Amino acid sequence: MTIHDLAFNQDFTCLLMSTDECHKIFNCDPFGEFYLAGKDTDNGATAFLRMLFSTSLTIMVPDGGAETGKRVLKVFNLKQNLKICELTFPLNIVDLMLNRKRLIVFLEVGQIYIYDLSSIRLIKVLEINSFIKKHEDDDLTVVADLSPDDNSYLVLPLLAINEQTDLFNTECVAGTSQPDTPVLKPSDSRIVSSLDELIEFTQKNKQSSLAKQETITLEDLQKDSPGWILVYDTINLRPRLIYKAHDAGIAKVAISNTSGEIATASTKGTIIRVCHLNFELLDHFKKLKISHVTNLRRGHNLSTINALKFNVDSTILGYSSANADDEEEAYSSDEDAKSGRSSQEDLNENLASLLVLKRPDESPVKEAEHSNSYFSAFRRSSKILNNLYTKLIMKKLPYRDYLDNLLWTKPRRSFAYIKLPEQSTQSRKKYVEIGFSGSGSLMLASYITGTFYHYQLPKPHGGEEREKCVLLSQNSLLE
Repeated sequence: MTIHDLAFNQDFTCLLMSTDECHKIFNCDPFGEFYLAGKDTDNGATAFLRMLFSTSLTIMVPDGGAETGKRVLKVFNLKQNLKICELTFPLNIVDLMLNRKRLIVFLEVGQIYIYDLSSIRLIKVLEINSFIKKHEDDDLTVVADLSPDDNSYLVLPLLAINEQTDLFNTECVAGTSQPDTPVLKPSDSRIVSSLDELIEFTQKNKQSSLAKQETITLEDLQKDSPGWILVYDTINLRPRLIYKAHDAGIAKVAISNTSGEIATASTKGTIIRVCHLNFELLDHFKKLKISHVTNLRRGHNLSTINALKFNVDSTILGYSSANADDEEEAYSSDEDAKSGRSSQEDLNENLASLLVLKRPDESPVKEAEHSNSYFSAFRRSSKILNNLYTKLIMKKLPYRDYLDNLLWTKPRRSFAYIKLPEQSTQSRKKYVEIGFSGSGSLMLASYITGTFYHYQLPKPHGGEEREKCVLLSQNSLLE
């Protein structure tokens, strides 16, 4: 039995597994299988299976092989064992996401179908860049995430967008729910040359040359960096925010249950950034505002982040990495030099780590008195800026203005880690899926061995030392 896909539902109460023989649904805590289908049929192969929270509404994409491929989508009511509807798409489905308001279907050719879930009515088709890679062995991985709440924000890299993407036309698609092959005509699309009204510059890039331009186009942003992010409102059918998350390309994105936080990991995997949105006095038709950005330090060695997930109350962010040495806490500068890392992002990350180790000594009493004071923080920052060590390093910085941002936002390190007792002999994009139980434990579902792991999370302590999570139980998904 080969696992095609693993997915938690939106509140992590259930795990859904799709294989080449059948599909199953498991209760997570306590663990147990409660639904199995396709095992006794001639073709029970399933590509994707999704579930709406803990309801009976499930969506399945069968793997029809050479005959139908992955082009058919079926909507079921499991409690009544009833098929609600069936949709056939022009090309293979590579991913699907849903919440209480929207169903999002991604096609391999680079099309995003947006449905009103209450009626399974097609309301929008976005034409983006194709997911098909140059090499046939490459996995067709969708880098995007849909918020579980009713805001229904779709987050994806701006690099996926092209000049023909119909971002600003808010009219719903006319016709039936059955999707035909979409053809965008010039009259159907509103191509906007300037994106100024959507762009939010963070503290890191407020001083960039791009921020000083009068008008900024999609081409300008994509030439500047592959690390720009687009937040698209699937309710009002309009983009709500564009911001730069990384200098490198985007490997993984995740949005929290309340849409208030967006986590991004770059293709280098050294820093995970969390963008916090400000919803105070928010107009539903205007640009979203960024309140601040948190830097989460994974390490200095390059690594591939293949899973990224917030817990239900957005207090914990979990990630998984394909790097075999991911649990190392210290890295020598010689290894960084050999890897040829010389970009601005790497220099600034290293500087941030060095500066916090070189703070001037202060008495414990004085530190305690002013630990929560703005003026205390300003005095400490001034001493750091004026010492000889800092001045020498500042001369080597590509952008000195970024130093100020680093002093105020020290990168945080993870407080807990797990190293799974398994290794992959194959190169693949997916290794595990991450979930968080209501009792505060961490759940991992492995593509490699088909094992469901349950770990106890230690309490966050705010220090630099990381604790190893304790294994509570493990169960096979394939039995």
